Amino acid sequence: MAFAAVLALSACGTDDSAAETAPVDAAPTQAQGEALEAEETAEETADKTTETDDAEGASDKAEGTEVRVGAEFTDKETGDVITVVSAVRNNPTEYYEAADNPDGEMVYIEVKVEPGDSYGGTISSSDFYLDSAGEEANYASSARAEIEDAGYEYFDLAPRRDGEHTGYIPIYVSETADELKGTYRRPEAKVLGEDRKVPEFTSEFEIPAS
Repeated sequence: MAFAAVLALSACGTDDSAAETAPVDAAPTQAQGEALEAEETAEETADKTTETDDAEGASDKAEGTEVRVGAEFTDKETGDVITVVSAVRNNPTEYYEAADNPDGEMVYIEVKVEPGDSYGGTISSSDFYLDSAGEEANYASSARAEIEDAGYEYFDLAPRRDGEHTGYIPIYVSETADELKGTYRRPEAKVLGEDRKVPEFTSEFEIPAS
């Protein structure tokens, strides 16, 4: 059977004549020595500047804090096994909703899906939600680059025919809390070729404080 969800993401010049006549083991002149010292000093200064810039860049992109979740639930209708493995909290972000909002938080949730073999279709990042000041917030699609720049695999869609899949979903909450409530919700779906529907499936999970 096929399964389809109802809801739809500077080089210096060289004097050749001097080079030909100067002895190989000749000591550098005073002027040459001063030039070498100046060059070494400039290189040391450049190296220190690069190290400082690298350190500042690393600070600007400081990693968030990872916490263990370990919530597993099975969709009895489809046979899908969904696990919210962990979450990375307090991630630096340029997400538009985060501008001038000190109360918000960008969270990356790590999910693993093991699809059942009864249906086709996909498991989507849009099926995962976090409580955001009493409202449900799901994936922040424009934060995909942030997740990948941080070294995580982005979870978008997991086609059931492709088997197990693991990845991270970015979700921005406009008002954070020590513990965040989450929900996985697969929408009601119609079975193609049959006059019946698969009812919605919902399960909750909790992300602990960092």
